[in-house]
Amino acid sequence: MKAIVVITIFVISVTTNDAFRAYNETEVDLNDERAMGGYIRNVIADMAQSIKDAGFDPFYIERQEYIYQLPVPVVFKNVILIEQLLSNGISNIVVNSVNYSLLASRLTFDIELPLIDMGVDAGSVETTVFGRNFTMNSSGKVAIQRMRFVGQIRFIVNLIPKLSITARSSKIAFTMDGIESDVKVVVQNEDYSDKMNEFLGTTVPATFKEYSSEINELLEILSVEYINNYLQAQQNN
Repeated sequence: MKAIVVITIFVISVTTNDAFRAYNETEVDLNDERAMGGYIRNVIADMAQSIKDAGFDPFYIERQEYIYQLPVPVVFKNVILIEQLLSNGISNIVVNSVNYSLLASRLTFDIELPLIDMGVDAGSVETTVFGRNFTMNSSGKVAIQRMRFVGQIRFIVNLIPKLSITARSSKIAFTMDGIESDVKVVVQNEDYSDKMNEFLGTTVPATFKEYSSEINELLEILSVEYINNYLQAQQNN
């Protein structure tokens, strides 16, 4: 859920901010809706390329170990080991439609990520608590299929004493086609793979569908809050 919120706000906020910058710097003809829409599409394409350039898509960890322990390790020690982790798809942002109109004070969008997958060859957690050892080992792959965000954001535009834009309201509909899970999880030498695959592949999508109204409401509240904070910071510079 946290990842979904981050992706939604990231896409919308960048789109909104650059639409504001286009107006402020007269980069495009605002009377030409097609030109403005094309500009925003280019902004999203640049954002996707930036994700790749930053090394987040694909994201790869050959081997990484994380250790946290108290000064007396027998009381508490935690070791996490990840080997051959690879994820793809976060930068593959497909823009079905995006339009921004200052006259209507509205941004409309239909954006999706067709597939986000992550796999790991080996992952383990070894925890010691007061001399007792707990272990978990995992491997496998998870794929999130077609995360789609459709909606609109309405703005209040003030021209005096200088241009300022504030998000007034947001309407977002999030959908996800499903999750494919093929993971192996062993905890304390007991195999929980079937339960974990059922949870990820069946329970999680069903829960998202059941609480779709609440999830959309949360995305709407957080997107307006984040966009206003972002725009205010930009306009104060």
